[in-house]
Amino acid sequence: MAKVHISQLFQTFQCALSTLGTGEAIEARTFKKDRGIVVLKQDAEYFVFKQFGFDSQTLTLNRASLLKQLKKSIAKEFPRSNMAWIVHCEGISSIDLLVSTQNFQPSLF
Repeated sequence: MAKVHISQLFQTFQCALSTLGTGEAIEARTFKKDRGIVVLKQDAEYFVFKQFGFDSQTLTLNRASLLKQLKKSIAKEFPRSNMAWIVHCEGISSIDLLVSTQNFQPSLF
């Protein structure tokens, strides 16, 4: 788990999307870990996006649509946050099973 300043959160997601392999996910949560955003790479072209907290939604998007949705969701889920927790997970088959598997890498960087 790593901490990232909120101003660098979008850039962190943008860099991670280009290096994610199929079945890998990146998750950002608030300090209290009650709200957040998860992105799972489904295949070479599509990503599964899950937002939880103020709004709850799960979408399947391509990269361009995902980046637009990330900007909106970061503003919505992290309105007064300074820092966000980032977790990189691998070997995930479904975004709903992400919390139950707890297959985390020790460090994203």
